[in-house]
Amino acid sequence: MRRPSVSGPGEAAGLTGGLWVFSALRASALSRPTGEIAHARLTGCRQVESAPNLTNLVHSPELFSLPVDDNDLARLEACLREAVLGEDDFLNEVASHLIEAGGKRLRPTLTITAALLSPEVVSRETLLGGVAVELVHLASLYHDDVMDEATRRRSVESVNARWGNLVAIVAGDFLLARSAEIAASLGPEIAGLLAATLARLCQGQVSEVRSAYQISRGEAQYLSAIANKTAALMATACRIGGLTAGLDRPAIDELTAFGEAFGMVFQIRDDVLDIIATEAELGKPPGQDLAEGIYTLPVQRALRDRVHGPRLQKLLGRPLTEPEREEARSVVAASPGILAASDLAREYALSAAKAASRLRPADPVVAGGDGRSAERVGRLATALSEMSLQVADDLEQAAESARVRFEALAG
Repeated sequence: MRRPSVSGPGEAAGLTGGLWVFSALRASALSRPTGEIAHARLTGCRQVESAPNLTNLVHSPELFSLPVDDNDLARLEACLREAVLGEDDFLNEVASHLIEAGGKRLRPTLTITAALLSPEVVSRETLLGGVAVELVHLASLYHDDVMDEATRRRSVESVNARWGNLVAIVAGDFLLARSAEIAASLGPEIAGLLAATLARLCQGQVSEVRSAYQISRGEAQYLSAIANKTAALMATACRIGGLTAGLDRPAIDELTAFGEAFGMVFQIRDDVLDIIATEAELGKPPGQDLAEGIYTLPVQRALRDRVHGPRLQKLLGRPLTEPEREEARSVVAASPGILAASDLAREYALSAAKAASRLRPADPVVAGGDGRSAERVGRLATALSEMSLQVADDLEQAAESARVRFEALAG
């Protein structure tokens, strides 16, 4: 979610809808409903006959690959598709738009990976937990694109560009409502956890809105905002997997710590790529944050640089034309800010890797009581650790390559 460029009824409706869903989640946490409706509807979580067709929608680059079985991913995809279907064909089309466009499905994949630490097979509850998290993420994209006035998302036309802002906002609220329904079916702890996560997302959004176009925005403010907006949902994805799999509390807490740290790496990487990547690589125009006055970590570090900072300060603090945006991108990309951001991402990656390494089973309850289970847990912990470090490695390489490229362009 980003800073709204104009104020209008659509934005108010989106905020009101989000607050309503948040209240519903809190109520579900206290009432412990049975969730029979959600379970009855989502039959695709059980088995899938056309697994190859569904897994093709999961565009997860090798960088984010985890040892999750294709059949489980197919079950997840079927469950996700069914979760947004109702009696209104038009709403079904709108709510399914970005699901049909594909995606990494990183958050629900983390949920499944966390659950695999248990010796049991991936349960229906785990898949539902992953879907609930993904629906919150998708809803945030619908609302983001309205506030950003974006026209492209995942290489397809954005929902707001195709159907208008009001439809996009209401469809995003619908996705949140479906997430709440599923969370309620999984019991009060998961419902309460998802409600608290949604509150953190809102806090991060408010912080970002308030700091728009402020070149004095502090690094601590930035880190707090991305912890709430991105890391919180990653942590929740991991924690839900541990909860649905019945892991012990120390293991669940380590998974949560991993998700929080990895979420920081992921968002810093995303913010760097918004500066240095192309539209073809991103699936949307680059430099969106700069255009909207959201000054992320690489920009903040560039502003502090004695060589590039003065030029950048003259450009920022106000809306940018497209040529000015490209100039600002070039200044930041050629500055030490990109490499400095990748260095901090490395620190968070190391924290994530340490949390994952602590998952190695010493307790027979976590290990499943036999040597094969212990070996499996060690393998999964290593996969999580290596993914974090590989993301940091990839970011460092991209940062260095971009620095050379943009310096050459600058002459």
